[in-house]
Amino acid sequence: MTLKTRNRYTLTFSFFFLFVSAVITLYFIYKINSIVNGDSFINYGISLDKPSLLEPHYITIVLASLFLVLYIPAVSFYIYARFEKTPSSEVAYLVLFLLGCVPEFARLFIPIETVENNLPSFLVIAGRALFWGRTLSIVSLFTASIFSTKSKGLETEQNIIVLLVFSLALANIVPVNTTKITSTFSIGIGWSNFVNFTYIVTIILTAASYAVNAKLNENPLYLRLGLGIFCMEAGYYILNASAVLIVSAIGAVLLTAGTLRALSALHKLYT
Repeated sequence: MTLKTRNRYTLTFSFFFLFVSAVITLYFIYKINSIVNGDSFINYGISLDKPSLLEPHYITIVLASLFLVLYIPAVSFYIYARFEKTPSSEVAYLVLFLLGCVPEFARLFIPIETVENNLPSFLVIAGRALFWGRTLSIVSLFTASIFSTKSKGLETEQNIIVLLVFSLALANIVPVNTTKITSTFSIGIGWSNFVNFTYIVTIILTAASYAVNAKLNENPLYLRLGLGIFCMEAGYYILNASAVLIVSAIGAVLLTAGTLRALSALHKLYT
C-alpha cells in the first residue's frame, strides 16, 4: 500500500465515519422523538427513572454512543492530517480499529426496534455486527503489533483483506441467541465466556508484542506505543462491555488517553 493509496483509504473512511455518525445521530433523535410523542419509554423496555452510577442503564448506552459519534470521525480525520506524509503501516490498522467501533451504535436501537417492530432478523444482524466489530477492532491492533513498521505495502493490503474476511467469517459462524438481550443492550452469543477470554488474552498479547519490539529495536517509543494501544483496547473493551455509567466513563477515559498516547508515540517513530 503506497502512501498515496493509504491516504486515500484513510480520507475515504474518515468521510464515511462522519456520514455514519451523522445518520445515526439524526435517526436516534427521530426515534426518541417519536417515542416521546407516542408511547412511554417503559413500553420499549427503557427506563429513565433514577439512573444509577453503579447499575446498568440505557442512558449509559446513549452517552457511550454519543462519545463514539465524536471519537470515531475526530480520530480518523486527525490520523489523516497528522500522518499524511508519514509512511506508517500502522495507520491502516488504526482505521480498521475505528471501523470495528461503528457496529456499537446498534446497541442504541436494540431495545427500541425489538419492542416496536419485533424484528428477529434485526437482532441477528445486530448480534453478528457487534461480534464482527469487536473482533475486527481487537485483532487489527494485535496484527499491527506483530508486523513491524517496515512491513511492505503489499503485505499490509493482504493483511487488511485477511482481517476483514476472518472477522466476517467468525461473525457468521458464532451462534446468536435472539431471545437474550444482555444488561449491556447487546445480543447474546454462543461461547460468550470463551470469546471474552480470547479478547482479554489478545489485548495482553498486543501489549507484550510491543514490549518485545521495544527490546529488539532498543527503542522505548515502542513501549510507549504499546502502552497507548493497551489503554485503547482496554478502554474500548470496558466501554462496550458495560452499561454501568461509572465503568463506561472509565472506559472512555482510557480509550481517549490511550489514543492520544499511541498516536503521539507512533508519529515520533517516523520523525
